[in-house]
Parts: sequence; structure tokens; C-alpha cells
Amino acid sequence: MNYLELADERFRQGKFREAVHYYDYALKETPANFRALNNKGLALFALNKFDLSIECYDRALALHPDALSVKLKKAISLNCKRDFEEARELLSDILSQDSMNKEALNARALAEFHLGLDDEGMADLEQALAVDANYTMAWNNLGSFYLGLGKLDDAIACFDRTLAIDVRDYDALLLKDMALERKEKRANYAQT
Repeated sequence: MNYLELADERFRQGKFREAVHYYDYALKETPANFRALNNKGLALFALNKFDLSIECYDRALALHPDALSVKLKKAISLNCKRDFEEARELLSDILSQDSMNKEALNARALAEFHLGLDDEGMADLEQALAVDANYTMAWNNLGSFYLGLGKLDDAIACFDRTLAIDVRDYDALLLKDMALERKEKRANYAQT
């Protein structure tokens, strides 16, 4: 078994530190190995090492500049490190090439919400849901946005939609519980 195969095996097992170690060996042998760069970026992302994951994605994109999946991973890493402007710019580039990319729409919506571009973010989530009405991540993000605005009934409806698709969606369960708790507190406050 070669280093790349060992790295991929460790990655599948969730042993991300070991995977990074073997990807490094694979890249010493073949520095321009697109798969090793991309997968090392994923492993580093899983370890919350966003700057390092972005470096890997940049090196992979130097080899294949049109790799939309790598651009998307880089943009998500940028969102995670709170570089919302650059993430939004990269996601807009992706969407100019693939306007129906629900993951890019969802990720750009998150960047837009953080930049105070709420209308644009809402439009992106609505478009992501038009592409795939069962896209639970977009339903959860839309519900979270409503929760932040205090639109509790709208938030609960979004989380219910997620739970109708996947009854075990832990995020939706927690978020719905939070919305219901806030609604109860609001009702109790109104009575006093």
C-alpha cells in the first residue's frame, strides 16, 4: 500500500492527524498530486486548521484552476475562519459557473448574513431550496436566521421541515427546542 492509499484509509477511519501525516509523505514523493492536496485539505478542515486547509486547496487549484468542488471547500474554510468577504467573492465565482449549486448558495448565504446582507442571504437560501426542497442544511440555516430575527414561528416551521425530511437531524432538534423555549418565555413575559 502506498502513502496516498494509507492516508485515504486513515481519513475514512476518521484518523485525520494520521491522514495528514501520510498525505505529507505522498506529497514529498509527488508534490503536484491533486488528490493528496485536496484530501489533505479535507483532513486539515476536519481538524479545524482552516488556514492550512486553504493552503492545500490553493495548491490543488494551481494544478486544476476550474475544480469547483475544491473552490467550494476553500470558500467553506474561509467562512469558518470568518473571512466572509473573500468567501462570498469565491462563492459568487462558483455560482457564475454553476448557478444551481445548492452548497455554494447555502455557503454564500451564511457569508452574506455575517456581512449584514440579509436580503441577499435569504434569496440564496430560497434559491438553494428551489434547487432541492429536501436540502436540510438550507432549512436549518433559514430557521436559524429566523430565530435570530425573533421570528419564532417561521423558525419552528423551518426546523419542522428539516425533521420531516430527517427525524434524527440533531441540529434541527436542538434549534427547534431553542425556538420553542424562547416562544414560551415570550408568552410568559407577555402575561406579566
